Amino acid sequence: MWQAETESKQWKFDRVMKEIQERNVDAYIYLMKLDPEKWTLLHDGSHRYGIMTTNISEALNSVLKKARVLPLKALVELIFNKLVKYFYQHREEAENCVHPFPTQTFDKFSRIEMKSREHKVTTYNLRERIYMVKSPIRVSRTGNNVYTLRINNKSCSCGKWQTYTLPCSHILAVCRENGSRADTYVPEIYSRQTYRRTYQANFHPALSENFWRDVLFNLTFYPPNMKKERGRKQGK
Repeated sequence: MWQAETESKQWKFDRVMKEIQERNVDAYIYLMKLDPEKWTLLHDGSHRYGIMTTNISEALNSVLKKARVLPLKALVELIFNKLVKYFYQHREEAENCVHPFPTQTFDKFSRIEMKSREHKVTTYNLRERIYMVKSPIRVSRTGNNVYTLRINNKSCSCGKWQTYTLPCSHILAVCRENGSRADTYVPEIYSRQTYRRTYQANFHPALSENFWRDVLFNLTFYPPNMKKERGRKQGK
């Protein structure tokens, strides 16, 4: 069954790639040259926790949107001050956290747990810990789906457990059924201890130029050779 689920995902991936090939051959050739592990959730080994972006630039763009036109010194000071502010806020939140997970993770875990109470669990193989979980029928005539849960393989046919590594509602339903602790299936990366260690670093105020140490080299730089365009300079 597990092999069939993997083959089904691979079939969907191949179908999408075929569609890309039909629409734009150049795009298809470009993607096929890349390592699938670096841009697909199917082949990432669950190491990206469902994150679709390829780097941190998307987050930096929104944070530093108004700082792009600043001089170099002002830009460095702004980035430094924002880091100090972020670390202080998250450090205080981590120290005051009373839940086993950070607030955002705990709220998400609680929503998943509430959803799991509507599921119906059927045990198929207790030794290999294979279960069938059925979702309820919605008013909109959706739901009533059947999922296969394999706890020994840490997999669910919904794919969410493998993608996000956070337990899905189906495994929480099984835990409630057999009386086991659901938080044992939450990875260490989501724990309160990891959250605290992430923001335990301390920053120190930058001294004024009068206290800077002398260096044994001269820093020489020139402005870029760029032709000024007509009209008002764009900030985006």
